[in-house]
Amino acid sequence: MEQLTRILDNVQKPARYTGGEINSVKKTFTDQRTSVLLAYPDTYEIGMSYLGFKILYHLLNERDDIQCERAFMPWEDMRLELRRNGVKLFSLESKRDISSFDIVGFSLAYELSYTNVLEMLSLGGITIRSSERKDDEPLVIAGGTSAYNPEPMSAFIDAFLLGDGEEALPVFIDEYKKIKAATSDRKKILKHLVRLPGVYVPSFYEAKYAGGKYLGLYPLFEDVPSSIRRSTVTDFEHSYYPVKQITPITRIIHDRIAVEIMRGCPHKCRFCQASFTNTPLRTRTIGRVMEICKATYENTGYDRISLLSLSSVNYPHLAELVKEIIKEFDSLGVGVSIPSLRVDEKFYALPEMMSTLRKTGLTFAPESADDGIRKAIRKDIDTEVLCKSASLAYEHGWRRLKLYFMVGFPVESIDDEVKKIAYLARHLSDLKRIVSSGAAEIKVSVNPFIPKAHTPLQWVGIRKKEDLIRAKNILIASSTRKVSIEIHDIPQSILEACISRGNRKTGEVIFKAWTLGARLDSWADFFDFNIWEKAFSDAGMNIYDEAYRRYSFDEKLPWDHIDTGIAKDVLIEEFKKSGFKLT
Repeated sequence: MEQLTRILDNVQKPARYTGGEINSVKKTFTDQRTSVLLAYPDTYEIGMSYLGFKILYHLLNERDDIQCERAFMPWEDMRLELRRNGVKLFSLESKRDISSFDIVGFSLAYELSYTNVLEMLSLGGITIRSSERKDDEPLVIAGGTSAYNPEPMSAFIDAFLLGDGEEALPVFIDEYKKIKAATSDRKKILKHLVRLPGVYVPSFYEAKYAGGKYLGLYPLFEDVPSSIRRSTVTDFEHSYYPVKQITPITRIIHDRIAVEIMRGCPHKCRFCQASFTNTPLRTRTIGRVMEICKATYENTGYDRISLLSLSSVNYPHLAELVKEIIKEFDSLGVGVSIPSLRVDEKFYALPEMMSTLRKTGLTFAPESADDGIRKAIRKDIDTEVLCKSASLAYEHGWRRLKLYFMVGFPVESIDDEVKKIAYLARHLSDLKRIVSSGAAEIKVSVNPFIPKAHTPLQWVGIRKKEDLIRAKNILIASSTRKVSIEIHDIPQSILEACISRGNRKTGEVIFKAWTLGARLDSWADFFDFNIWEKAFSDAGMNIYDEAYRRYSFDEKLPWDHIDTGIAKDVLIEEFKKSGFKLT
């Protein structure tokens, strides 16, 4: 403990590593308890803002037979201190080495965090490659949104849990306890677990290639399933939600009560992986949401409630829900926020709600300023609706808007896309002059379009680098005092495109990049594109070829063995309906 104290004296934000937060859970390690370490491969501030991470932590700790603790990717100063002092990465609750846990589970939410997984394993003294792990080492598992294409991380993960974790993880642990009581042989344990719904064990499959072309994934044993169906929470109304959840003692990114009011999305935008992998659409009733809000407030004291879903405006009772929350919490100084609103006619039915919400800023995600592109990606709104929505917001006191766009869809001219974004942003700013003096402040965030697995646009690649650079220059030149426009880092987007549709060979690139020093790649302070170019080259691959790659409809895709509940033929038909071309 004295050594740890000395280390913490030498790092920024030591509260990232101390634990001891309100409502955190510390239990005594016993042979009767299965110990689970939830690992988030990014900093504390990011990981503790992730609702899914909190759900799993408290869900497991409510069981007396499970001990669940947490670890996060340390910032560079802490990472170096651990290395210099020969101290292993430890859990926040008991300060035990993460290698001492029975199960270490990673939440994969972003492809650029993958080298962090390898670094955390290394810092914790856990063998990096699953094929080399000994029987007395933890079982390393993973899940999360990025796990729907598990192949790039398949060499490092013993088992993936695909789908809704609150459904799959408790069942997985129960079966683990049973087989662990009979054997410590890692292969036998995994052979038992692979039969569970949503469980994918990469070591039981072989990827085949010919002339550099991916041919498919094949089971090595007869009793191993050829496809893996994701787990799904069917009773979302009564699904677990932690009302007595950890309240951090240091500021995190999303420091508030976050309540998921709806899972899934009715619109199925053709670029959106979340809407195609979160089916069917499920909602919570107003009564259940209010019950969650009241109990969570009593146990945390947060001053803001955030209503989460992929498209909150399409929650069927949104206006009534907001009125109930305002009625219950307004006198307590608790505000309501809705992170992102889809722009459609239902927005106009919310004027009373609009007048009560905080006026700090309103976020819309039109995705494109081109009506034709929006129709193609199934973001079926038009410019008139968007302008009317902005005007309504101004009438109810808003002075600032944030807009999310993407550029680089498979159309002929990227220049037209970005020029329309700049024009629309200026027009929306000027609309406020009709309501009151002065233009509105508009913050525009633009991301290069990155194709994702299990979507109708999974067959196309990212736009070429030179096109994206030209688009960035046009956008920057279009910024004004009232309209600020920023575009996500282009090299980071190119790398994300490579990994998100990668195969097992991509895993070797990730390993090589990690050995060359890649880590915290989602942070501009640390991202080094040169490392990744070299890693791809050393693996006999070209990073740009992988990012730009277009698949044909009859090709095997590296993620075809993952069954999200939506058939590949349906995705092909959706692509054809978009009007986009593969060539």
